[in-house]
Amino acid sequence: MIKTKVIGLVVAGFMLSAASAQAAVLSVIGGDNTQTIESNFSLTAQTGLAIGAPLIAFNTANAATGGLFLSGPGTLSFEYLGKEAAFTNVFYTGGSPLFTTASVPGTTSSSAFPSGLVDFVLTTSGGGLPGAAVNGGPITGALSFAFAAVSSNSVILLFNDGGFNDTDRDDLALRVSVSQVPLPAAAWLLLSAILGLVSFSRIRRKSAQTA
Repeated sequence: MIKTKVIGLVVAGFMLSAASAQAAVLSVIGGDNTQTIESNFSLTAQTGLAIGAPLIAFNTANAATGGLFLSGPGTLSFEYLGKEAAFTNVFYTGGSPLFTTASVPGTTSSSAFPSGLVDFVLTTSGGGLPGAAVNGGPITGALSFAFAAVSSNSVILLFNDGGFNDTDRDDLALRVSVSQVPLPAAAWLLLSAILGLVSFSRIRRKSAQTA
């Protein structure tokens, strides 16, 4: 009977641990989900995305419908994947530049974020009209961005700087991921109590066998 109770507590403890570690998740709200990766997209190798892969796209017409949303709070990791752009494009978060088109692919950076729309802005020095694309809006003129390979803990962000009249969204690419959230103190206390019960149960069994 004691063994059954201990097993039940162990299972409950691990379920609590898993839930705590995955408390923050990514999602995309709003946008246009009828778009796909175009045939002239040049970052298939860098992003792992295939031509024709589905996108959720945002431009000046639907910028205010939503964007990348973090159900958190949590720590986000950003990885610069690459670009195909003649202009200087910059990715900002928290008001500070994080990556530019001169960054080295594979460069990463992590920051803590509150729950809500993720604070980021993409800017360009060129494209028919220099401007900015803000997550949650507004988005200037011909600029746009899109999300691909969307999951609860990772998404690929693609930017189109409006240059050369293309819409292939390969002018800057990033991967945004949720870093693992440390277990809260209460979970560690519960796991410690469970381990104590397991040890106590073993001691009782040994005592009963030697009696």
